[in-house]
Amino acid sequence: MSADASRLSLLCLGTGRGATAVYDGDASSSAALLVDGEPVLLVDAGFGVVRACKAAFGNVPRTLLITHNHSDHAAELPVILAAECARDRRPRVIAAAEVATTLRDHRLHELHSTGAPPEAFADWRDVAPDTPIALTDTLSLRLLRARHSEPCYGFIVEANGKPLLAYGGDSACDADYYDRLWAAPHVVLDARSRANAEHASFTQVAAYTAKRPTRDLRITGYGRHDQAPAELTPLRPGECIDLNGNPGT
Repeated sequence: MSADASRLSLLCLGTGRGATAVYDGDASSSAALLVDGEPVLLVDAGFGVVRACKAAFGNVPRTLLITHNHSDHAAELPVILAAECARDRRPRVIAAAEVATTLRDHRLHELHSTGAPPEAFADWRDVAPDTPIALTDTLSLRLLRARHSEPCYGFIVEANGKPLLAYGGDSACDADYYDRLWAAPHVVLDARSRANAEHASFTQVAAYTAKRPTRDLRITGYGRHDQAPAELTPLRPGECIDLNGNPGT
């Protein structure tokens, strides 16, 4: 099945930031890449993501990509791995090598009581930046280092070798990083109402995009629904983006 013949889409599962799920009950920032309506990749597994997956698909996708170790992106990973293995659905976890090491050493510490090593719970794909990782016969992705307080990696999904979707992950405003993401016609960036050393602001993203070629740009990670950016196009939980069209010019 070729990518051109398939219906490719990105389903938003949550847009929450650090405190959103804990204090407001909304799922953390996460998404799923779909081929003909079936999930081939879950992006991040923070608070509330399992429930969002069950509501959307009935289960958790087998392949997970974890951008970094913060709780709003990885908190539910230990439970997912243990529960899915118990159901004979061994997950595959994709992460940059340094992120994967942190996940196994720290995030999965609670699984040490089982007596089994982290490798017993998943097929780990420790990946170097810019190294293509196959998702299907026609889809692959490349990890790109974001600008964050700890190692964090966004990615570009390629269809038949051509950039299709860029997902920035958590990052401060960084024109060089954004320039790499801008190779794809569909771009998802994390942004907040106020900038800090870890996250870009809505204003910074708007200023960057104003001087760049048109892209189908969506904003996630902003928090509760009422914190969505008025000046940009926010993703909404449950929203599905069609990736077959090419809005770039």
